[in-house]
Amino acid sequence: MSVLFFLAIDWVDITFAVVGGLGIFLYGMSLMSDSLKKLAGNKLKLFLEKTTNTPLKGIFVGILLTALIQSSSATSALVVGLVRAGLMTLPQAVGVIFGANLGTTFTSVIISLNIDKYIFPIIFIGSFMIFFIKKRKIQTLGRVILGFGLLFFGLETMGDALKKLVELDAFRTMLLSVEDRPIIGVLVGAVTTAIIQSSSATIGILQQLFSTGAVPLIGAIAIVLGDNIGTTVTSIFASVGGTSSAKRTALVHVMFNLFGTVLFLILLKPYSNLVAWMASSVIGDGYLTNKLTISISHVLFNLMTIFILFFFIKHIVWLVTKLIPSKGELDIEEVVLDKLLLKESPDLAIENSLVAIKNMSNCAFGMYEFIYSYAMENDDKSYEIGLQCEELIDSMEDKIHNYLVEIGSNDLSSSQMQMVAKNIDTISDYERIGDHIDNLFELFFERKEKKLIFNDFECQEMNQLFKLIRESFEEAYRAYFNNDKDLANQVIKREKEVDRLVKEFRINHINRINDPKIKDSSSGYYVDILSNLERIADHLENIALNTINESFAYHKNNLIKD
Repeated sequence: MSVLFFLAIDWVDITFAVVGGLGIFLYGMSLMSDSLKKLAGNKLKLFLEKTTNTPLKGIFVGILLTALIQSSSATSALVVGLVRAGLMTLPQAVGVIFGANLGTTFTSVIISLNIDKYIFPIIFIGSFMIFFIKKRKIQTLGRVILGFGLLFFGLETMGDALKKLVELDAFRTMLLSVEDRPIIGVLVGAVTTAIIQSSSATIGILQQLFSTGAVPLIGAIAIVLGDNIGTTVTSIFASVGGTSSAKRTALVHVMFNLFGTVLFLILLKPYSNLVAWMASSVIGDGYLTNKLTISISHVLFNLMTIFILFFFIKHIVWLVTKLIPSKGELDIEEVVLDKLLLKESPDLAIENSLVAIKNMSNCAFGMYEFIYSYAMENDDKSYEIGLQCEELIDSMEDKIHNYLVEIGSNDLSSSQMQMVAKNIDTISDYERIGDHIDNLFELFFERKEKKLIFNDFECQEMNQLFKLIRESFEEAYRAYFNNDKDLANQVIKREKEVDRLVKEFRINHINRINDPKIKDSSSGYYVDILSNLERIADHLENIALNTINESFAYHKNNLIKD
């Protein structure tokens, strides 16, 4: 009988339905997530930066954000970007990632709701908003609604096909066997999620199968545990070739899910009893075939794992830092700009800002060394790290400037106001230096892409300029932070030498272009490189002049940034 039934099944239709339904589900999820991110715009990053100053706040923000944008991977990507830009510390990132794991369970809760009969009206409403309303925000909201409808339509399409498979004795026996060998369920969940790249999709499929009564509760929970491991593959792929901070953030995600999976696999029977008790209390007698039971197990897994690991966040940060050390990368220690000092002690607040400015100066100097390594020593890794520096400098300048303006809003003495104004000028110069070095990275990158080679004369000239500017970097730093006017004068004199050499090298360059004996294949870049090096020296001279200048009148107009 079962053989006849096996032969009677239209396997082509079932395969197409499952594959097509999965495709519609994934497209709907992607459309909804991308559209929600567009609606939020750049406010997402600002929201994360401003509201995650503690790990506990980070957890709540991670839950809310992931529930809204329906993608823990998107939340993790935002977090990696903010850590890399210096706008978020690793402990804060850990909190957001913990929260993102719980926030992603919101999808399974939505799927468990019986709104199947509303699928087509939802799709119609979304489509109507896209095609018949001209306002861009309304159209984006329409894409969110359409994506939501397609998500359920894809699940329904898969569910109808899977119900036919469940009628096969062999398929039902295979699903029932997971109860006796839960490790198989973990592997199935992990591999499936890793391939599909969406834990929401695999849990949605599981909910459809569970609703038929073919999957026992213990087996279903084992698959959910595996799904949580499989979902970490996305963050691992995203961190490959990235910075240490990106890899550490991905490792936190892996450790969280791996720890929870191993713990609850060991305690699988008592954990499944707890899920059964909670599900029967909420749902009643039909909990063994209700999709919400799977949602409860998914939520409970993440909630309990967060509760356990929350008390070990500092240890997790220490461990991932040891496991993934910074090798030849910029590793800037965060300086906390203490708001409590603003009113209580402006002098201490100014000193606090100076520590942050030293950090910014070191970052700019590090970026300068990376451009030298990239340009003159062909160290390709320096390119990626150099771009990281530029992001750090921009974020530092913004934070320090706002802090200094807040200091300046107090009733300060003239000497305090002068120091605040000088510091604002100085961070502006370091930010501009970062911009010019970023220009150099772009010029040298384009040169390498086009396989252009500088001749020996140009290499010697650039080396000479790099050496002089390196000396100015070091002396401008010591002059400003030690108030050493002699060193400041050295920087000013050297800037005149750089100006003279740049003019001389431009003339040499023109002569070489016109000399048929010298082959010059990089003429379009060399003058621009000289100009950017000259501008770096100009800004270092500004910092030196700031050290010497005692007049507040020169600075007072800089307190409010354009």
